[in-house]
Amino acid sequence: MHLGFLIMWLTLTLLTAGGCVGPDVRTDHDSSAEFSAFRTFAFTGLRDRDQGRVFNNSLLRKQIEDMVRQQMTAKGLRQVDLDEHPDLLVHFLVSVKQKERVESTGPMMGPYAAPSAGPSAMPGSGTFTTYNYEEGTLMIDLMTPPKNDVVWRGSIVGILSNAKEENVQMVSKGIVKAFEDYPPKGQTH
Repeated sequence: MHLGFLIMWLTLTLLTAGGCVGPDVRTDHDSSAEFSAFRTFAFTGLRDRDQGRVFNNSLLRKQIEDMVRQQMTAKGLRQVDLDEHPDLLVHFLVSVKQKERVESTGPMMGPYAAPSAGPSAMPGSGTFTTYNYEEGTLMIDLMTPPKNDVVWRGSIVGILSNAKEENVQMVSKGIVKAFEDYPPKGQTH
């Protein structure tokens, strides 16, 4: 087996497998925030950057709230109503972007190309395949009233499936992973 073929095969395999892994989860926080002082939370809303498509529905909002509520109560926080002056306000931002990935399946180039490739191994030859997909983003902001200063943010980005249940599972895994970093390391609750 030629080394060039092996490198191309590994690259294509990794690119293809990229859509099969879990979501990309990142968190950030305000290092000056005193997380040990936070005892209560309330949900403030869901902002939908998708402008009324898939995510503008109360069922999805309830599912996300349930997932976040479970994580926050497991961390010792208690949910209250907005009129009870919570320590933290929970706000969501949901968006969906149309994305495109292009892969080349052309012949190998360079010193590892097979001698039989001949003139077809010239730059620019080969085929390209385009894959269209949707990338979903869920941002969870924990804010302190009354100024709504963000003290913690969880960002979950993943490739959406056509199967709703797969998307719900991906979001659930992402929320669990994000809240592994709440309170942030070095801060106690």
